[in-house]
Amino acid sequence: PGLKMRTCRLWSLRRLFSTRNRDSPQAVYDKMVARGDLKDDRSQRDALVHIEELYNAIQTYQPPAPSPSDSSESQGSDWMSSILGSGTNMFSSRPDPPRGIYLWGGVGCGKTMLMDMFYKCVDTPLKRRVHFHSFMLQLHRRMHALRSSDIKGDPIPHITKEIINEGWLLCFDEFQVTDIADALVMRRLFDSLWSQGLVVLATSNRPPDDLYYNGIQRDLFVPFIHECKERCTVHHLLSPTDYRLMGTQAAVYNTPLNDQTTVYVSKLFDRLTKTDKKVSPKTINLNGRTLQVPMGSFRNGVARFTFQELCAMPKGAEDFLGICEQFHTVFVVDVPTLTRNEVNQVRRFITLVDALYENRVRAIFTAMAPPHEILLSDGGPEDEMFAFDRTVSRLTEMQSLEYLRKAGCRAKKTPPDVLECIREVQISEDQIADIWDVYDADLNGELSILEFEELVDDSVNLLHGHYPIPGEMIQEGYSTAFNAMRDEAISYEKFKAGFHGAVDFVKNYKPLRN
Repeated sequence: PGLKMRTCRLWSLRRLFSTRNRDSPQAVYDKMVARGDLKDDRSQRDALVHIEELYNAIQTYQPPAPSPSDSSESQGSDWMSSILGSGTNMFSSRPDPPRGIYLWGGVGCGKTMLMDMFYKCVDTPLKRRVHFHSFMLQLHRRMHALRSSDIKGDPIPHITKEIINEGWLLCFDEFQVTDIADALVMRRLFDSLWSQGLVVLATSNRPPDDLYYNGIQRDLFVPFIHECKERCTVHHLLSPTDYRLMGTQAAVYNTPLNDQTTVYVSKLFDRLTKTDKKVSPKTINLNGRTLQVPMGSFRNGVARFTFQELCAMPKGAEDFLGICEQFHTVFVVDVPTLTRNEVNQVRRFITLVDALYENRVRAIFTAMAPPHEILLSDGGPEDEMFAFDRTVSRLTEMQSLEYLRKAGCRAKKTPPDVLECIREVQISEDQIADIWDVYDADLNGELSILEFEELVDDSVNLLHGHYPIPGEMIQEGYSTAFNAMRDEAISYEKFKAGFHGAVDFVKNYKPLRN
């Protein structure tokens, strides 16, 4: 039951939101519970009360359009004084937007799922869903670009206008503050954004009062906390279940470090890159500098690093995001156990996992210990110990079939248009191998009927347009093409032998059009 619930949840959400007439978050939740795709959770329903209220308020909300004066410069003030200033609003008075939500709780309790449900229900193009760390990184890039331009004075009005024009509804995942540069700019930025009609729904592992706890010059950050609690309903999600730990485990996190795991990962890398004749060290350009990739394939979207190359060297979020943008599958080998003596490596590893997870990268690890034993509890810094709980949960979820299916959505684009070959009469063995590597989502060397269902779904969408396929038809195609029972996984050799039969099944399928 746990596996069924985990693997069906993504597809249920996609199909529920495929129609133009969108349900409210409460209605979507009720339907998913009724279908058995979600476990009915009292704590999640308590949070839904606030989410539903915000959803209803947004239906009649008319965000004010930025006025021409919004982009006016604050002449005579330098950049730093504007950022550390009193927070006095530089914009004209605007009607208050609906009160947002700050949803916090332990890892795996369903915060992000509820936020995504709300985000998909809201019918406006001016919305944005973003990991908070990525948002702040983009903010600093904007500020750097303004410094390099002819624009003088206060940067906040210009950045506010850009952000609001991109979307007045911001859904932040993993809201946390650990960096002094973020802490110092957030107060005035968000005061400015809220004054221009911004609506926020944020998830976090910590309550607002614990943000930037024990941080340098925290007194300058505290006014933001007060404003956040004034602008957002703060709700503690107290679910006893870590839903990330439910479901299957794939062979993408390999421990301990020994010859067996080394050989397995080497063979897996060779398998995922065998159709590229130019596997070699690569170089990525990042805002005027370069990042070296020890071994990779641009064609297949696969790269390989050691832990030392990523986390023992002076690398940061921008480096990791650059890797995620270039590669959909990343190998990280030789992850050691860590203590407070390697606090910088701990921080980089946390940031690395956040980047891989948020960008839905298919990550393959070899490690000295399981996720919950990587960081030895020896009285290390509180922030790192706390943040690593999320890292452990994410490393566990990244082994689940549901996560790997989401990651597979990126892999389908590399090689380009991997399924386009099914339109052709002749399909090469390399093309079949590329399709296998994409749809063997858990990389275990076998294709299950659940993975076959995704392949058929995408193929029917390509050839006929998207129409839901009855389960009995999936079973029929699976049995006919591969001579396999529903609970029988097939090998690559069996997949290769029956692939043309599967293509014929898809081509001959007659969708039921309403």
